[in-house]
Amino acid sequence: MKDLVTIRSLDGAVELIERYGVSTEAIARSVGVDANKLSCPDLEISAAKVNDFLEEAAIVCEDRFFGLKLAQYQSFDILEGDLNMLVKYAPTIRELLTVFVDGLAQHCQALSVCLLPDSGGISTCYETRGGLSDVQGAHGKRVQGIELGIAIACRELKTVLGKSWRPSRVQFRHSAPQNLEPLKNAFGSNIFFNQDVNALYLTTEECDQQWALETIKEELPRKDRKQETKIYLSPFILSVNQAMLKLLNSDGCTVQKAADILGFKLRTFQYRLSQENKTYQGIYDDTRFDLAKEYLCGSDLMVIDISDRLHFTDPTAFSRFFKTRAGVSPAAFRKSIS
Repeated sequence: MKDLVTIRSLDGAVELIERYGVSTEAIARSVGVDANKLSCPDLEISAAKVNDFLEEAAIVCEDRFFGLKLAQYQSFDILEGDLNMLVKYAPTIRELLTVFVDGLAQHCQALSVCLLPDSGGISTCYETRGGLSDVQGAHGKRVQGIELGIAIACRELKTVLGKSWRPSRVQFRHSAPQNLEPLKNAFGSNIFFNQDVNALYLTTEECDQQWALETIKEELPRKDRKQETKIYLSPFILSVNQAMLKLLNSDGCTVQKAADILGFKLRTFQYRLSQENKTYQGIYDDTRFDLAKEYLCGSDLMVIDISDRLHFTDPTAFSRFFKTRAGVSPAAFRKSIS
């Protein structure tokens, strides 16, 4: 498990920044990244640094939609090794989503995708965790990275669903920009902000569309097909975190509900947590704290609304919880990063 991604996450960034006539080196230096390493695609870097780089680039280039434009330079090819192979050769979009969810958990703890199915289709929820642990960190927002990730997914899906395709719904935790046109061009008109998840919605019909041809899949080397079954098991703690995210976005998350959604008896679930030297409450609090910071940094939601969305009993309890962890109140934290 690692809070690292490869420099491929910033593919095209140097070229795009040069188009604005500003210094890539200055942007990198300001967030503690060695600019010389940007030309080393396999080099690993903290996911928090990638987030800081994207947010700083948007500020220096004076372009609120920097991440959206960077998506034009990227594809699923930025994924690493066997995960890239499995995504590329998934037979349907539905299986692509399953492979991506399970595989990403093995590659980076800072990024996560979870699926929320309903009778009409699937919401694919994209999460970036970490990077906000230091109240005085370089950047608190995750706007650029979130929009970049969802825009890449939409561009890739268009190769199957058609250039004119747009998701029936896209939603973001962050607030709406003054100019919505670039987002509408990328995602269509059904865009919603200050939401409980960052997600794009695919209908059942879209999910069942063919992604890769079986004949191509059969051409994979035998050793690669063996890897295909190896990657499907997600780390236990990541699966617990994903279950919590699903429950937090619905009717609340108790230890019994988390055990139920993962298919464990309560005693077995608690035993598995103890084997990992974790507690349910500890993971639950970490998850709520991380979401709280994301809402405070990027959304227009009032503290009372954030408290309610994260299932605190009242705003006072939420403020006390947040101040214990961050050292400042939610209002002070929001002010410090504005």
